[in-house]
Amino acid sequence: MIGFAKGCAIDLGPFGITVNCLAPGWFQTAQNKVLYESKEWVDYLIDRIPLKRPGQANDLDGAVVFLASESSRYVTGQTLLVDGGISTGAMRATVQPPKDPAKV
Repeated sequence: MIGFAKGCAIDLGPFGITVNCLAPGWFQTAQNKVLYESKEWVDYLIDRIPLKRPGQANDLDGAVVFLASESSRYVTGQTLLVDGGISTGAMRATVQPPKDPAKV
């Protein structure tokens, strides 16, 4: 999607049309609901998000309003991360047990 948005930004820019991506971080959805059923996984996730919580639906509101407004008229081909800061560090999608130093 990011590459598609950048390509569209190039093609549509001459017509005054801006194209951007909104990249949400970890928000509970029907697609990932099973992950949120694991307290261990949620604790692991929260530990890696600088804001210490998963996203809530209304966390996207400001970004959507900005991208749809005249305030973003000179913003195109960009990806706006709304992820609580998780993109600042490493993250894996599954919980892995700690390694036993005696077995290493």
